[in-house]
Amino acid sequence: MCGENSDNIAKALAADYGWQISTAECAVGNDLNANNATGFSALPAGTYYGSYGYFGKYTYFWSATVTGTRAYARRLHFNSASVSSSGTDKYNGLSVRCVRD
Repeated sequence: MCGENSDNIAKALAADYGWQISTAECAVGNDLNANNATGFSALPAGTYYGSYGYFGKYTYFWSATVTGTRAYARRLHFNSASVSSSGTDKYNGLSVRCVRD
């Protein structure tokens, strides 16, 4: 079952609308009504790498981890159940989630 595997967190973070449909088991885009168990409501905002793209498919959020000219980001993908991490150049356009103390 999807909720029993701690690697399947993306679905719990993703909003229940806006994502491309997927048939992959436990993926963000599979059964959108089952998304957003955490209330985080991550929208598929896409990215900016010289031009805008991937609306409906991806969302990337900057993390606080920085190494030189690169920083780490977390990614949700419509066809995946997990949240991935990758390094990217700081001049790229990714989403930001503000948290209030």
